[in-house]
Amino acid sequence: MTDEDMPGEDLALVHAALGRMVYTAATVEMTVELTGALLAADEPKAAKLKGKTIKGLAELAKGYGAEAGYLNPFMRNALDVILTDVEAAMEHRNAYVHGPWGELDGVLSAMNSKRFHIEPSGFRIKTVSVEHLDQLTAELVELRERVMVWWNRAWALKHPDAKVEGLEPDTAPAYPE
Repeated sequence: MTDEDMPGEDLALVHAALGRMVYTAATVEMTVELTGALLAADEPKAAKLKGKTIKGLAELAKGYGAEAGYLNPFMRNALDVILTDVEAAMEHRNAYVHGPWGELDGVLSAMNSKRFHIEPSGFRIKTVSVEHLDQLTAELVELRERVMVWWNRAWALKHPDAKVEGLEPDTAPAYPE
């Protein structure tokens, strides 16, 4: 079965799930860029974030975090862990977006040399399903929230006297010591 052979309503569901996942991934990328901008010591460093994809954004944010004197080691470690998780999830996104799609034994599949099921040839093959796309979307939403919780904590450390109307108190668990 190819996408031309797939019933229209099934294909529409796959396309909608793919769109939700791609949109969510873009919001994750945006939060990582905002994190890098918060951590950048000056405008020229912040400008280096523009136009970068997730790998470049994560590398710069980690580097800027290492230089930010107001962050403690636990915050730096949490940033590294979160951004490593973000990079892994975005590789899953890239496998769908940049990998070829085709028919494999009558099933619409996405293929790429990234993770999921690794064959001896080095290529992974994953059936394109609404369920998996929705699962990846949910994972990306959770990662976006982790980045934003971290960002809010870092912002509060950088601007300890600032008060933001409507900002809820941080009730997330503390980062491990």
